[in-house]
Amino acid sequence: MASQQPKGLQNFISDLRNAKSKEEETRRVDKELGNIRKKFSSTSNLSSYQRKKYVWKLVYIHVLGYDVDFGHNEIVGLVSGRKFSEKQVGYVALSLLLRGGDQMLTMILNTIRGDLTSHITAAQSSSSTSDASACLALCSIANVSGLELI
Repeated sequence: MASQQPKGLQNFISDLRNAKSKEEETRRVDKELGNIRKKFSSTSNLSSYQRKKYVWKLVYIHVLGYDVDFGHNEIVGLVSGRKFSEKQVGYVALSLLLRGGDQMLTMILNTIRGDLTSHITAAQSSSSTSDASACLALCSIANVSGLELI
C-alpha cells in the first residue's frame, strides 16, 4: 500500500512528524500550502498524479487541523475524472473539505448524479468500477450533508 502513495506525500508527512515544535510544523505546512497554491494557479497543466498528490496533501493538512481554503476546483476536476483513482481522491477530499452550503457543490452535482446512476447502465457491461464510484458518491453525500444533493 505504501508504494502506491505519492513519494512527495510520504516525505511531507515524514517532515511533519519529525518537526521538533508546533512552530516548525506550522512553518512547514505554510510552506507547503504556498507551494500547492502556486502549482494550482500556474498556467501549466498538472498531471493526474500531481493533482492527486497535492489534493492528498490538502486533505492531510486539513486533518491536522489547519485551514484549507483553496483547491476546490481541483477536487471538482478529480471527482469529474474518468479514472477510479481520481474519483477516489476527489470524493474523499470532497467529503472532508466541502460542506453543504459550498458553491462548489453545485458544480459537481451532475457528476455525483451520474456516478449514482452509472451502475444501472454498467450492469449491462458488468463494470465494478461504476459500483465503486456510486459508493464513493453516496458516502460523500452522507458526509457533506447538503440537502440539495438528496
